[in-house]
Amino acid sequence: MGSTAYVGQYVDSGSRNGFYYAKGSSHRKYGFKEFQSKGWAEWSYNVQKELSKVNIAPYVFGEVGRISLGHGSLTEWGYLTEVAKEVKPCRSSDCGCDRWDAVENCPIYKRVLELTGIMEDMGLEFNDGHLANFGVVRRKNKRIIVLIDTGVEGFAGWDETIWGYVDGRGERASDGCGCSCSYCMGYDNIER
Repeated sequence: MGSTAYVGQYVDSGSRNGFYYAKGSSHRKYGFKEFQSKGWAEWSYNVQKELSKVNIAPYVFGEVGRISLGHGSLTEWGYLTEVAKEVKPCRSSDCGCDRWDAVENCPIYKRVLELTGIMEDMGLEFNDGHLANFGVVRRKNKRIIVLIDTGVEGFAGWDETIWGYVDGRGERASDGCGCSCSYCMGYDNIER
């Protein structure tokens, strides 16, 4: 990842990857997405890089690698990315969406469907369209919604002639539910 030595400050993890703020980056502008394998990191990096070109994913920087956690330990494989802010659910009384269950009349969900359509046109079948997998970034002084979860597990399929093959794509976590993020682990009704 170039000559800069980044040190990660742990933030949170999704069901399949960890996320670290890159210490020293101004205003927490850069983060490091960590994946369970180098192959998954490379696939996600390539997808996010292409999606960022059409403003539907955060920018990526450098290349796939590992960063320091301090005291001589390293993260798993991943890459530097622009940090996106959380998408807030609608405040409209006639919507009723939340981070995990958007409803049809939600204007934010309509944008998610637009993004999903663009991805389909690019040969990617995204099937994990809840609001928690999207974030907000600034483009030309406007706030726009972008996909932040480009992990292979969020895609039901893709054109392998464009996006390639990823080994181990069908593997599920040993906890049975497939999700170990801090948000989901806070619910008592999820079997582990």
